[in-house]
Amino acid sequence: MKNLIRKTIGLLTVILTTSALLTSNTSNAQDLGADVVSSYVWRGTQFGSGAHIQPWVSLSTGDLEVGAWGSFPTTANGGGNELDLYASYSFGKFGLTLTNYSFPGEGGAYADGEGLFEGDYFEISGSAELGPIGLMVGYFTEVEALYIEAAFSAGPVDVAIGYGDDSGDAWYVNGGSGLCNISLGGSKDIKITEDYSLPVFGSFVYNPDSEAAFLVFGMSF
Repeated sequence: MKNLIRKTIGLLTVILTTSALLTSNTSNAQDLGADVVSSYVWRGTQFGSGAHIQPWVSLSTGDLEVGAWGSFPTTANGGGNELDLYASYSFGKFGLTLTNYSFPGEGGAYADGEGLFEGDYFEISGSAELGPIGLMVGYFTEVEALYIEAAFSAGPVDVAIGYGDDSGDAWYVNGGSGLCNISLGGSKDIKITEDYSLPVFGSFVYNPDSEAAFLVFGMSF
């Protein structure tokens, strides 16, 4: 019953928020796209295997944005399906985001106890621009896992350093705390025609806690 109430409230919130955006007197903006990545690495941890397609769609008005983001393997046994719904609000150089993470199985079906607004993967996150440094703090309310990331540019290289703290269950750092994500990345546009350039990006990711390393390449459409 608790999960059903939670799911219903969540779906109603999405519907009402989207309706408010569509009927707002201020200008609305709708956008969509997709990334194709060689592997799905998030905050220093790999999900699934092989290449993933990561589509997204968003609707915004003023400083409010709601949207959906997903990650799906290109092979049947790749694993790592993900479908997230989020709402974010910008306060100038500060931002607040609420994200509901979910992990559907094959064919989009969820396992028992999982589903949209049913699992234990709700995160509250805040962001801030502190001069040349971008700071993000995220907290999963159910699993009580904290993540802090600082990002900045060092010349042509984008640098991100992430710290995880798990209150109990293994999440970022196997139930402990410490650095879990050091990322060095960059991007460029490859000219295809006179009117179109393909954005590509890549990053080297190292997780000091698990001693895992990844090299990721991606394209944006």
